[in-house]
Amino acid sequence: MPSFSVIIPFKTGKHYLIQCVQSVLLQDHPGFEVIILADNTSNIDGALDSVMELYHPKIRIEAFEGALNILENWDRIRQLKRMEFMTILGYDDLLEPTFLSAIDSLIRKYPDASLYHTHFNYIDSAGRVLRPCQPLPEKLAADEYLCLSLQEKISVMATGYVFRSADYDLAGGIPIKYPNLIYADLQLWIELTKVSYLAVEQGSFFSFRLHSSTTKTSKDRVLLKAFVLYLRYLETLMVERPGFEKAIRKWTPVFIAQTTRSLAHRLLRTARNYRDGLTMQMIFEEIGKEAARMGIAYDPASIPSIKITVWIDRNPVILRLFRFFRRVYNKPFY
Repeated sequence: MPSFSVIIPFKTGKHYLIQCVQSVLLQDHPGFEVIILADNTSNIDGALDSVMELYHPKIRIEAFEGALNILENWDRIRQLKRMEFMTILGYDDLLEPTFLSAIDSLIRKYPDASLYHTHFNYIDSAGRVLRPCQPLPEKLAADEYLCLSLQEKISVMATGYVFRSADYDLAGGIPIKYPNLIYADLQLWIELTKVSYLAVEQGSFFSFRLHSSTTKTSKDRVLLKAFVLYLRYLETLMVERPGFEKAIRKWTPVFIAQTTRSLAHRLLRTARNYRDGLTMQMIFEEIGKEAARMGIAYDPASIPSIKITVWIDRNPVILRLFRFFRRVYNKPFY
């Protein structure tokens, strides 16, 4: 019977952490442990005390004596003693009681797979189901996974993927070069799928929590830096396998255009005094440099929605009206 380490990196958020841990403890599969990665600021609201009060032998708290940022905390995973298989769980996400059993069955069905996953539901801050994830086929090779991700036809989250601890170590762990770990999980899943393939359980066995501020937490410049780093990673993949190069050349222009549009629209919503000197032109130039290195055609001025965005940004009166409209009609980013 496979054994699992469920690793929960945690900073603050007592209410969600307790719900998350309890969802793991309700697993009907007996072979698991819960490892909470925390630092000396994580118990400000008594979250860790509440976990310890559960008095459960499967819980292990790995508390660092100093303060850690998200990159430093996640980087500790490789130093942990772990079981044969592992999964990383968001502290505010929830597992169904049958999650590990479903993964166990998937491992038995596809013992040579290197990455396992299940479908899931998005939930809001109150735990209400918002929508299901995008469905995936039962098996995916690495180049197929890459194709779907570049087309944004896959719901890529850090939660819900299970893999061998040894493979995680060989992959170098989650790449902490990415600011705020943006795109880090996507690179990790591609690297692990490269070992063999991804096997997917078609049922939904966990919930990923979306908050109204989920898409607002990362600054524009940080998002741009992370995207440029990911494009450089894609460049390295192009020389690895013909399937990767084919996928990247076919779908990266679409991926770049969509991300440029997203970054430009996001910057438009950011007041100039909060942009840290970032401009639309700087976004286009940074992405353009990486596209040129990859031999990818890139012409943001030819994309109608981007042209409109630039025009609004250059017209102070129109920009004020746009921001007023956003304040009045803005809805949570679900």
